[in-house]
Amino acid sequence: MTPAEPNLYSHQWFEFFHVGIDRARTRQETEFICRCAPLPEFRKILDVCCGMGRHARALSNRGYSVTGIDRNADVIAKARELAGGRSYVVANIRDYQPAPETFDAAIMLGQSFGHFDDGTNRAVLRRLADGVRKSGRVILDLWNPDFFASHQGARELKTARGVVKENKRMDGDRLRVQLAYPDGDPEEFEWQLFTPPKMISLAQSVGLALLLSCTDFSSTITPSPAKPRIQFVFERSGKG
Repeated sequence: MTPAEPNLYSHQWFEFFHVGIDRARTRQETEFICRCAPLPEFRKILDVCCGMGRHARALSNRGYSVTGIDRNADVIAKARELAGGRSYVVANIRDYQPAPETFDAAIMLGQSFGHFDDGTNRAVLRRLADGVRKSGRVILDLWNPDFFASHQGARELKTARGVVKENKRMDGDRLRVQLAYPDGDPEEFEWQLFTPPKMISLAQSVGLALLLSCTDFSSTITPSPAKPRIQFVFERSGKG
C-alpha cells in the first residue's frame, strides 16, 4: 500500500494519539500559555493547528477569546461539537493569513510548525507575526533536534487502541517518521526541526524577539539534549 501524503494527520492518528490525552497534560500546557500571555492583556488568542480544540476549550473556559484553525474539516467539526459553537475555521496554514494585528497572541503547539521547506516555514511564521498586534506574542512548542539526533530508529508505541510501530530518522535538519498502525496502514510525517539559535534567528527575521525558551512547559527549565521538546515565547517588535 502506498503511504499517505506526509503530514496529513489521518483519522487514525487522531484516534490513536489525540483522543484521551491526559487532563493533567492539557492543564500544564494551558497554565504555561496563561503565564506567558496573561489576561486581560492577551485576551484574543489564535490557536494554530488546533486539532479537536483541547487547548482552545481550556483557554476559553479561563476567559480567553480563542479562534482555532486546522486544515482537517472533520476534526474542526468535532472541535465545534465539543465546544458548543466556539470559533473554529477550516484553513491550511500554508495559506492562512489573519488580518493584521487581529490577535494578542498566537499559539502553535505539538510540533505543528515546520511542515514545509525553509521558505514556506518562514512565510508561515511571518503571517502569524503579522497577525498579532505590536507587543503581541507567538508561542511555539517544538521538538528538539539535539534530542532526536540520539533517539532515532524503530520502537513500538503502546496506546489505548493498540501498538503503533514507529521508525524515526534525522536527515539533516529534518525529522522523518514512519508509523504503522495495528491494521498495517502506513503514515509518514516530516518536519524541519530548529535548534534554539536557528529558531531565534528565524523569528528575528520576521520581527519577533525572544522572551523565553524552556522545556517541560516550565520557564525555570532550560532546553537540553535530554529533553524532546522546546517551548519558545516570542514578542512582536513591529520590525522585520
